Amino acid sequence: MKFYIVDVFAEGKYQGNELLVVIPDRPLGDREQEQIAREINFSETAFILSGRQADGGYDVRIWMPRGGEVPFAGHPTLGTAFIIHRFLEGGQGDCVLLNLKAGQIPVEIRGNTLCMRQNPPVFGEMVAREEIAEIYGIAPDDIRADLPVQWVSTGLEAVLIPLKSREVLSRLVCSREKFQAYLRRHPENECSHLFFTETAPGVFAARNLMEDYFEDPATGSANGDLACYMLEHDYFGSQDIRYTVYQGEDMGRPSRLDIRAARDGDRWTVEVGGGCYLVAEGDWK
Repeated sequence: MKFYIVDVFAEGKYQGNELLVVIPDRPLGDREQEQIAREINFSETAFILSGRQADGGYDVRIWMPRGGEVPFAGHPTLGTAFIIHRFLEGGQGDCVLLNLKAGQIPVEIRGNTLCMRQNPPVFGEMVAREEIAEIYGIAPDDIRADLPVQWVSTGLEAVLIPLKSREVLSRLVCSREKFQAYLRRHPENECSHLFFTETAPGVFAARNLMEDYFEDPATGSANGDLACYMLEHDYFGSQDIRYTVYQGEDMGRPSRLDIRAARDGDRWTVEVGGGCYLVAEGDWK
């Protein structure tokens, strides 16, 4: 089986979020797909399971090393589209369609930058600042009071937490015991928690702390959720917004995500983009 390692939402190699993309040369069952994901132990591994289908899309499945398959994830979508465009379509065309469990996702090719369009949002419950603060070792007053802590999903859910400063963002530490107690109260929040703060006009710093206690250097799905949150709560005073998120800096994997989102009544446009860099390729035995 051919495999590729790609750094996604990066401005160069060894940045962004690592992804393994596998193109099987034989039928591959669920168990083996999950075993491969566990072997490489990246946050996700993507499998391209078909050529171009009648609907124009490629069938793709995404697995975590632990926790099974996910219906959608941001950096696997971009990284897989990058591989399809470069190696299966010979660099031709400016759009790749991925058939995921969450539905068909289009990815536009803009030079070395790729941009995916995410699904319309679903907004869920709001959580008290005090509950989040005690989990992550900060004070309730470190979390902004003018914006809610809220569950949002555009295909993969995240809990979004607005912080007051970059300094607060840097000192987050998750308590497993307190997180488990929180999940007993909010079982639907067993998902990533994206903390963010504005560091300059239209520029944000973010950290994504995952449900299995590791940090994600770049999270396209959660940043798509954040874009919808920004529109829902009129953060910019506009319903057509563009901004940049820097993530992963606190863990030594700097990442850049370029966001554009718009809302016109019930119609949503959510685009998350970034650079992709090929790091390695070879044969998976």
